[in-house]
Amino acid sequence: MRQYRVFVFDLDGTLINDEEKIPERNVEILKKLIEKFEVVIASGRMLKSILNVEREYFGRELPTIAYNGGMIYIPGKGVVFEKNLETDLAKSILVDLRRMKIHRQVYIDDILYVEEDNEEAREYAKHSNVDFQVVKDLLSLTEKKPPTKILAIDEEKVLDTIKENLRKKYRDSIKIFKSFPTYLEFVPKDVDKGVGLKYLKETFGWKKEEIVSFGDNENDIALFKESGLGVAVANAVKGLKEVADIVAPSNNQAGVADVISDLVDL
Repeated sequence: MRQYRVFVFDLDGTLINDEEKIPERNVEILKKLIEKFEVVIASGRMLKSILNVEREYFGRELPTIAYNGGMIYIPGKGVVFEKNLETDLAKSILVDLRRMKIHRQVYIDDILYVEEDNEEAREYAKHSNVDFQVVKDLLSLTEKKPPTKILAIDEEKVLDTIKENLRKKYRDSIKIFKSFPTYLEFVPKDVDKGVGLKYLKETFGWKKEEIVSFGDNENDIALFKESGLGVAVANAVKGLKEVADIVAPSNNQAGVADVISDLVDL
């Protein structure tokens, strides 16, 4: 049996169930896993939100890939990598989203900024367990410092349509992808979870064949490419299942725990 020693987990839709909690079976097995192996959390969430989850469920901080690779955090060292969108690109995206009347929010220095105190902002803040700040103009804010990422929130079908249109407009200038059915992410072109994992591999001397990654959405495809084994949960999008080595039970069935139990002796 191949010897795995590094385990990388997406949060929403993978470790976390539809009730926005980590099932007890997943918590129990990850606590054991953390004692014996290397465990990384890789999410599109802001760093603050991820660290809150780690402390709440596992009582400690873990090596963390935040903002889909736009920020990397190592306990004891702090933020060791950060990559922001170019100012002009960020402003152009915000203008497009404003014209289409789609909720948009930006992340600067791990702070969430919005232009309206609306349902989308409140639901997101509740979901991520973070606060948000309201400003009059996100464009003016991004001129002072470009954001780590931009997030658009709307109905799934709306975002699927604008995703393709904006991908054509910006081509290779930025990466645009879904991290949740109602979330559309905009990050620098050379940023993704795979880039983040590659940084940690080089930092800690991990080998690709030693790594197992778990995910559910299209932003996890890059993560699987840097891993020896890719595990998609049953609720994952079709594109991720197609590149996965294993399809586990869903996030609501604590499918992560089932796979870990089969792979290692805890």
